[in-house]
Amino acid sequence: MLGEIGVMLHTGDMPMDEIIRYAQAAESLGYEGFWLTEESGKEAFAVLGALAYATRHIHLGTSILNFYSRTPTLLAMGASTVYRMSGGRFVHFGIGSGGIGFTERGHGLKIERPLARAQETVDIIRGLLSNQRFSYDGQWFHVRDFRLREGPLDRPLPIYLSALGPNMVGLAARIADGLITNCLTEEAYTEYAAIIVREAQSVGRDPKTVKFLTLAMMAGEDDASVDAIRRGLAFYLASPHYHPIARLSGYGQQARQIQAVWETGDFNAASRLVTDSMVEKFTIMGSPEMRRRRLRSMMEAGVYPIIYPIPRRGRTIEDHFLIIQLAAQYLISST
Repeated sequence: MLGEIGVMLHTGDMPMDEIIRYAQAAESLGYEGFWLTEESGKEAFAVLGALAYATRHIHLGTSILNFYSRTPTLLAMGASTVYRMSGGRFVHFGIGSGGIGFTERGHGLKIERPLARAQETVDIIRGLLSNQRFSYDGQWFHVRDFRLREGPLDRPLPIYLSALGPNMVGLAARIADGLITNCLTEEAYTEYAAIIVREAQSVGRDPKTVKFLTLAMMAGEDDASVDAIRRGLAFYLASPHYHPIARLSGYGQQARQIQAVWETGDFNAASRLVTDSMVEKFTIMGSPEMRRRRLRSMMEAGVYPIIYPIPRRGRTIEDHFLIIQLAAQYLISST
């Protein structure tokens, strides 16, 4: 085992047989978890169901599933199904509001009152997965004496909230088992760790019980891979959801500039605004030694990195395999 570290697949942008091979490779390399997110690619629970039978011991998770496009009851049903199919290996359930493009443009749903929606969703999922029968009277959902036909799970399922701003970080510290962020920097970690301590203690929780996870964007070691990272980072920094982390890290103005250019449709120009220092700050890049130190420092601080491969154009499959192999090599060589 490499320790508390996982790998992810963003939207299922590979044929299913290659996704299975990718998850099996992660398992063979010793990663703790295989995480699947969902946007406009393959549906997450269907893919995880296939992986439940194609893998043997790696843990499965989501990072993240949108809680506007599914009801809490449907989320609970999907989690229960994959948990049982995998023999209890579905142990990471990350949910969140989703991106503006995905939720609002793709589903036609407004991201309204995300904190209240997150609270209600977590409450209902937990209630359905841990009780024989459950009722809940919320703002959006009214669950009345309902049960999952197969009954509750045999142990609690950790639920993580996607958290990019201080308010959602605080909510995660109060009600969830952890939080998943992205583009994590030292400055953001310091700020968010303090929020976790304060908010967890405010409800009588031990802050150490709140798990801290982050997507860790990484590409290969050549110049074309650096260009791919620039574009990937520009995509995220163009979203207002990422501006709190950018501000905390000293790049608030640059993020606003990237957003303005990105919204014109000139993605190449927006990518060119991502400087070398921004790449080093927000991603796992640089020399092998720099990458090794960054991953180790995260893990030693109690942060669980989820390796997020950013492939070169036209190299999606080969780069996903390459990047998880590289990350494993970095960690093995430091032991």
